[in-house]
Amino acid sequence: MTILEGLIQYGSISFAIIALIWKRDGMKKYVPVGLFASFYANLWCYLAIYFNLWGYHHHKILPLIRDISVPVNVIVAPIMAMFWVRYCPLRFKEKLLWAFIWTSLLTVVEVLIERRTNILAYHGSYHWYHSYILWFFTWFIWLGFHLWLNDWKREFDSIF
Repeated sequence: MTILEGLIQYGSISFAIIALIWKRDGMKKYVPVGLFASFYANLWCYLAIYFNLWGYHHHKILPLIRDISVPVNVIVAPIMAMFWVRYCPLRFKEKLLWAFIWTSLLTVVEVLIERRTNILAYHGSYHWYHSYILWFFTWFIWLGFHLWLNDWKREFDSIF
């Protein structure tokens, strides 16, 4: 385990928690989305391990757990889902752009982590574009879950 890998894992947790504390007002109604996002991420990780799509090699946090990434699945992904659903635009075209921007940024980060560290490793025929497609549709699944819980009603909240 290198210092970079520890910084990535602890830094992502710290960044997510600080962002949540900073914008904590009004986040309570998005907690179910965060819980669903954690379940959804864990389900995908179990499927990926079972079908040998990707794997996690070095864990600084809870190293005995090998089938999921605890920092991402338990802390970072739920907080990202809460922010994404909260600040997602109302219009469809803007939602697509919003998803494209978030997906592109996350895929670039994921590819850099996969290529430069031992935290994540793609296996077999799994490539970055599979991850891109998975992330892109995941945003809308999380948004759909939130809308379903709230009788298909949604309020708009501005980032600033």
